[in-house]
Amino acid sequence: MNAEPISVFLADDHRMVREGLASLMAKAPGIRVVGQCGDGLKVLEEVQRTQPDVVVMDIAMPGLNGLDICRELVRKMPETFVLILTMHADEQFIARALEYGASGYLLKEAAAEQLAEAIRAVARGELFLGPGILRSVVQRIGQNTNDPHELLTNRERQVLQLVAEGMTNRQIAEELGVAVKTVDAHRSHLMRKLGIHDQTSLVKYALRRGIASLG
Repeated sequence: MNAEPISVFLADDHRMVREGLASLMAKAPGIRVVGQCGDGLKVLEEVQRTQPDVVVMDIAMPGLNGLDICRELVRKMPETFVLILTMHADEQFIARALEYGASGYLLKEAAAEQLAEAIRAVARGELFLGPGILRSVVQRIGQNTNDPHELLTNRERQVLQLVAEGMTNRQIAEELGVAVKTVDAHRSHLMRKLGIHDQTSLVKYALRRGIASLG
């Protein structure tokens, strides 16, 4: 009897990329794409609905970035594995992804067949680091124990990213379905935790961490 195919969910903010990945996976034996999403705020809900074995996810996502999504996914759905597929080769991103529970990290410049290899590896419960990623990066995990960013709640991380993306408190409230006063409170709390006192510094902080981009 044939084994069940590995079910995969694709999370990337570019529709063309998602469709290209879906086309590639359609040709890979034993792998089946069960859903896709380009909105960081909706990924968790869609993954919970589709219950995939593996989530293939970019870091650059609107609303909530892939690293923070990974953190929530691993916490709420420990049986679903996360494979980061991104252009970010910086060790700080790789180390943070692994700290947050990602099972694999692959650069988008990798060969197409390596994606299927990576999906199969993480589905087996293995750690997969693609070509060009030094395994020594694993040694960096847990070193930055005094990072104030780790004190932020998931909602505060959402508000931080949306502020950095240029939204007003009213727009954020509409996006998240909460009251403006609630957004005000989250914003005050996260700025106090980060030791940041103005919006310009907050945006610069988000850019440095890769939470938001100039693009």
